[in-house]
Amino acid sequence: MPERDPRELELDLEKVRASKAGDREAFDYLITKHKDIVYAVAFRFAKDQDLALDLAQDVFVRAFKGIKSFKGRSRFSTWLYRIAINTCIDYTRKQSRSVSSRAVPEEVAEYADSEPIGIRPPRGPAKKALTSELGEQIQKAVDALPEYHKSVFVLYEIEGMPYKEIADVVGCSIGTVMSRLHYARKKLRTMLEPYVEAGLAVDTDSGDE
Repeated sequence: MPERDPRELELDLEKVRASKAGDREAFDYLITKHKDIVYAVAFRFAKDQDLALDLAQDVFVRAFKGIKSFKGRSRFSTWLYRIAINTCIDYTRKQSRSVSSRAVPEEVAEYADSEPIGIRPPRGPAKKALTSELGEQIQKAVDALPEYHKSVFVLYEIEGMPYKEIADVVGCSIGTVMSRLHYARKKLRTMLEPYVEAGLAVDTDSGDE
């Protein structure tokens, strides 16, 4: 994730202070500025435009109600990401789409074995069909991840967020972020093994920090 302009970060804090004082226009500014990233996170979980909009609306309602609890010790966007992730997790729990990840050991040492899968793609007419099907299966595989591992995978691999900020968002250590990311990659590689055997490149690792 690219570094934010310090002036932009300060402007966020200025709008937060105004929002705490009851300035609705200041909060509307924050909604307009950050609505796209909130919607993107919601859509990754909901897979439905209308539902994602509803979840994003819930995020901003929670943010508005809890704005006075924001202490400014992290970026406003990080705080908002945390609310978005928790809102989406609450939704997935209610829908029973995820399984508990409590039994998964989170040993940082395992991360050393988290390597990308890379093989030569097939050639010929089968390539297009396999590629299309692979995209659908990758999405299904990501959706099937336990909620906390999915959150870390989405924030790192899709949103491009660094470990430290992910740790702040989900409320855990950097080591736990690394371990959850390793688990997610390992699980995805297992679920996508048929496509590896078919000769189609599957890369579940975009590179480590």
